Order: sequence, then C-alpha cells, then structure tokens
Amino acid sequence: MQRTAEAVPRRTRCAVYGFLVAFAITGAAHLEAWPFTGFRLFSERRGPDREGWEIVAVEHDGAEVRIDLSDLPVGARGSAKLIEGFADMSQSDRDGVCRAWVAPLRDEGRAVDEVRVYARVDSVRPDGPPPTRSLAYSCGARP
Repeated sequence: MQRTAEAVPRRTRCAVYGFLVAFAITGAAHLEAWPFTGFRLFSERRGPDREGWEIVAVEHDGAEVRIDLSDLPVGARGSAKLIEGFADMSQSDRDGVCRAWVAPLRDEGRAVDEVRVYARVDSVRPDGPPPTRSLAYSCGARP
C-alpha cells in the first residue's frame, strides 16, 4: 500500500496563485501598491550620481538651517513626495507646505523668512566630486 501526500486545500492554492498573479501584474506595470512595493529598488539602473532634494529654512540674518523631514511630526513626514508636484502647485499651496515644514523651528523660537528647496546631486563614489545643488523652489514661510 503506497501512501500519498495530502492534497493542498483549494483555498490555499487559490490564495497563492492570486498572490503570484498580483505580484506579476504590479511588477510588470511598475505599480507601487503595498505589499508589492520596492520593485524600483532592484529594477532601475543606478548611475554614478544620486539626485535628491535639500530643504533649508532661511532665517532673518540669511543663515540657512537644514530641515530634516524625518524630524517633523508624523503627519508631515511623507511631505517629501510633495516636492515632485511643486511645479504644478500654486504659490499659496507651496507656501502652505513650507509653513508646515518650518513650524517646529518656529516652535523653538527661530525667525524664518523663507524656505528654499535645492535640487542636490551627490556622487556615490567615495572619490567623486563634491555635492552640487541648485535652487529649484523658494517659498515664503511667514505665518
């Protein structure tokens, strides 16, 4: 008498097949939908430079204070994605975002006049050129 392995329940097979189909579709369509995120991390070619944004608050005396979005309250931490849409925003909407970014500095008693958003390019090579930045956006931060 030969013993056979128990069959996998139909519900389990359907769930696994559904997951694999969703995985393939989101990967092929370049969709970033949880839990199928991060495809870009492995599928995009990386060059010698890394591009990003640098956000600084400008005080009354002209001194620049770097704003680290991870230090902001939880509700504002994802606002870095808003920078991609700054070109399509009205100036008053940009100013509102900038006021939210400098709110913690104001709470510390700092006087902030302006927020500057720089496009920053860093070399990924240790012996590469120093970082460069160019002003991309400027917005008022006065309440």
